[in-house]
Amino acid sequence: MIGALDLFTRTVKKYYEKYGNMLEAGKQGIDTFLFGTDDLDTVANFTLDKLVVNPQAVSFRKRGEQAHVRPYEPGVGTVYPASYIAEKTTITEDMLDSVVAGVESTSGFSAHETKIISDIMKHHTIGHLVTRWKNAIDVIRTGKFTPLGIGGVDIGEEIDFSRDASLDITYDFTASGATIGEALFDLYTAYIGMNGNPDAICILCGTDWIKKFQTDADVLEYMKANTANVLVEQSINPPSFVNVQGLYQVAKYLIPGTLTPVYILGYKPRYKFLRTDGGTEEEFMPTDEAVIFSSNDNIARTRVFRGVNALSDGGKRVRTVGEIVFDGFTEKDPVSDVLRSQTRYSFIANDINETGRSTGTFPTES
Repeated sequence: MIGALDLFTRTVKKYYEKYGNMLEAGKQGIDTFLFGTDDLDTVANFTLDKLVVNPQAVSFRKRGEQAHVRPYEPGVGTVYPASYIAEKTTITEDMLDSVVAGVESTSGFSAHETKIISDIMKHHTIGHLVTRWKNAIDVIRTGKFTPLGIGGVDIGEEIDFSRDASLDITYDFTASGATIGEALFDLYTAYIGMNGNPDAICILCGTDWIKKFQTDADVLEYMKANTANVLVEQSINPPSFVNVQGLYQVAKYLIPGTLTPVYILGYKPRYKFLRTDGGTEEEFMPTDEAVIFSSNDNIARTRVFRGVNALSDGGKRVRTVGEIVFDGFTEKDPVSDVLRSQTRYSFIANDINETGRSTGTFPTES
């Protein structure tokens, strides 16, 4: 009877598997969109020699005068540490003996074990992926790379790129006469005032900013008249962010009082960011913030990956580097396999003054 019941249920069983924020085929993560250069090496640290200067023009001289003296100051070399991530999952006896979702009950032990390992690797892979997405956005937001430990605890390895204070501004939407146009203009002006790139300007907005934008009467009239032009332009020359998972275009908008249209963007992967198991979900992009940058400047922002110590198939230590390095080892009593994922990275903004942030104060919704 048991065998007959099992045979019946297997004929109608469907297995539905869904993993939050798995990178879809043909898509890239927002980390590679914002940080367009990769630097991989098995050493521990990253050295950046930075020279940011606007050379002055040359001057004419009178006949008989000596050549004018042109001063020169060398760049600054900085050594940045790459922060370590290492997580492991033990494949226990109970896990091996349990019924594994998606595997037939009549399948052999090896099929169960293979499915368990595959599922664990997916969990690790997505965990690394969403952490990189959050880190990338946070560097553009805060001007700092801040690696956090369990529970969001600061591990003391923050890199502060020292963004100019004029690029971290606020706007009070509760004030009389406040408009989204004025808020965007202030952010744009601060960015251009620090020699921000006027090409391919993007403003990535939290949901509070997007709601203000989409309910502003002046914006709605402008967008109503311009919708057809935007659609035609997108089909002829699609912007670089169309294949970035979770990133979407709200509008291409000419901020009143400016000469350069900007892309108003939102970011909404399928699931929110969950820092710890059982913790509170949070938005990848804070709802009350907007950040400005040029998508053409991503080549000047670097994802730095450095070496980790892993075990080879023969159990020897090897030094290797990558977005994720998987290895494993066996604990002997009780016998159990351990699957480990490691990486070591920092996100480096070569010139953080190519970005800016505005934090809004919004009316409380009743």
